[in-house]
Amino acid sequence: MGNPRKAKGSAFERAVTEYLRARGLRVQRIPAGATADEGDLFVSDPTWPAIQCKNHAKFDLAGWVQDAEEQALNADRVAGIVWAKKRGTTDPGRCYVIMTGDAFTTLMLGGNQK
Repeated sequence: MGNPRKAKGSAFERAVTEYLRARGLRVQRIPAGATADEGDLFVSDPTWPAIQCKNHAKFDLAGWVQDAEEQALNADRVAGIVWAKKRGTTDPGRCYVIMTGDAFTTLMLGGNQK
């Protein structure tokens, strides 16, 4: 039997991928183990941030956001975000998107503040 934590994380990544595809985005999962971590999901539109998906009972906001910012640099994206599963729902649209204020402002200004 495989690693249950990895399976749980992979299932959430697939759910977020399908959520974004249903909204017309070209998105794919990034295979684990890349030399320079660029996040969990890649959206072909370069104005989109690097996306890291998390499905954990306890949140590590500071650590996760720091990782997402590093992944954004590796992926040459203007920002990094964390898409975190909300307890009690499997709908990615009802989950949390976490980022710094700088990342939020950059995204809202169309990526002009990189």
